Amino acid sequence: MRVIIKKITEYQGVIMDTLLTLGLNLVSLSLTIISTVVFIQNSYSQKMSRYFTACQILIINWIVCHIFDIFTTNLSVKIILSNIGYFSVCTIGTVFLIFALHYTKAATVKSKIFKSAVFLPSTILFLLKITDPIFHLFFKSYQSNEVIGGNGFYITVAYNYLLLIISVCLMAGKNIKSFKENFPQILLISLSAIIPVTFNLISLLDIFSIRYDFTPVSFSITSLLIFLAVYKYEFITIPPLTVKYLMSSINEGIIVTNQKHKITYINDAVKKAFNFDDSILHKDCITAFMRIAEITNSDISKFSDLLNKNSGSLDVSVSENKYFEISKMPVCNEKRTVSEIFVFYDVSTYYMLNKKLSEKNQELTKANTQLAKMNVIEKRLAVEKEQTRIAQELHDSVGHGLVSIMTLLKLSLIDKNNSNENTKKALQASELLLNDVRKCVVGIKTDTKSSISARIQDFICNYNSGNSCIEFTEMGEEKPYHGFASDTIFSVVREAVTNSIRHGNANKIEVILKFSENCIRLYIIDDGTGCDKIVPDFGLKGMKEKINSIGGNIEFSSLPGNGFSVKAYIPVEVINYD
Repeated sequence: MRVIIKKITEYQGVIMDTLLTLGLNLVSLSLTIISTVVFIQNSYSQKMSRYFTACQILIINWIVCHIFDIFTTNLSVKIILSNIGYFSVCTIGTVFLIFALHYTKAATVKSKIFKSAVFLPSTILFLLKITDPIFHLFFKSYQSNEVIGGNGFYITVAYNYLLLIISVCLMAGKNIKSFKENFPQILLISLSAIIPVTFNLISLLDIFSIRYDFTPVSFSITSLLIFLAVYKYEFITIPPLTVKYLMSSINEGIIVTNQKHKITYINDAVKKAFNFDDSILHKDCITAFMRIAEITNSDISKFSDLLNKNSGSLDVSVSENKYFEISKMPVCNEKRTVSEIFVFYDVSTYYMLNKKLSEKNQELTKANTQLAKMNVIEKRLAVEKEQTRIAQELHDSVGHGLVSIMTLLKLSLIDKNNSNENTKKALQASELLLNDVRKCVVGIKTDTKSSISARIQDFICNYNSGNSCIEFTEMGEEKPYHGFASDTIFSVVREAVTNSIRHGNANKIEVILKFSENCIRLYIIDDGTGCDKIVPDFGLKGMKEKINSIGGNIEFSSLPGNGFSVKAYIPVEVINYD
């Protein structure tokens, strides 16, 4: 009875161990499959990603073979499952090493000879395994309940240990320069090497008298740790070495950040322009932008807006002759943004050319204004010349003719024989005609030479009638070079006064003309009915066009019951017209 109870107890223990082992393997298998699928969906089509995925597949194959091996007692089946599983055992170290070399961008990984040399030991060890029933170089014994390792087995274990340690050292060494910032990655990588070695030693040395090998489970834990480094800490996503090689030939300034806005790369162009060094690496991007904003005297909110946008650009000025356009470009896979690239384009040449173009445009505008004034003056001089010519013609021809007539008529009076009443009337008519001609001549000559103020005063004197009272005030001293605006100002005064009387029913109108060296100011203010809204009609548009034609501007203002006002400003440039 005691023997039976003992056997039942042993059998129960075996069942519990088997169930525990099965459960752990199934959990490890599920996690490995899930992590592999997620990794494939979120990784780039890079060779290192492919090799990491290959490691995951090898682990899955190993675990699956191990699960089936638990439930079979047939020696032939166990050998087949063992051969399939040991394909993963013999090759996983090599595949993981190539993955690590791709991550560190080692030059040797590009060599086909190197890859062949690395895979050669794995191939030989796998051949020893599948030919073990013939040569017995891998295991000393292979029974249904016990496997004793041979030389080939221990060489395989040692070889994988060596490759695993080398791989971990390469990956950890890549991040050791920035130990503080990369501590999570380094810790995960170190644990990923320690865990499978520990489990395998426990199994080989039979420390805890465990019936089953948990090494495949430990490798799944390793893969999960590497996956965590990839997915959470962006262990693979655009590594700095990759960016460095990628950006080495680009002349523009480059800042590369991860999805958490941490700076992963900065090139020499940005360092030189804004006095950065490598201490800025792994810091938040806003830190760099705050320094740039301080240097360029820019609003930091513009940089914050750029960070929050998916893409965009802004312009900054480093100095009077140095300008940059900062453009943001996201780096995305099919699911998410994994990185951001800020490109600093040197647009100094464009800004300097634009500045020169603006200066030339200002000079051209000034020249056009001066030309317009000269055209007005030229037209005025032409009119004055023509008026003088007509006056001279009237004086020389008509005037002299009338004088001759008067002389003849006076002689007729002296000659009593020819004197009569009709001659007297002719004399009187001739005198009147001569006076009219003289007045005409004098009027033409006086008008062409009179000042702006004189012309306005003359107009007001003729217009001051009825109920309207027009007051004129002159301020400053009128100079000869003010004459280019004479016709325009007189026309505006005439139009404005006429509008005030006819449309505004104004009783009082004030005309103020103020002269200075640099400008002429004209004010016309009435006490008329005013208006709620000013609608420019033909008269107002005409005044505006005339003032604008000589480089000035004019404003109209009015309120109901508070009259109407006109304010004109005409710039003056002292020009020698001789």
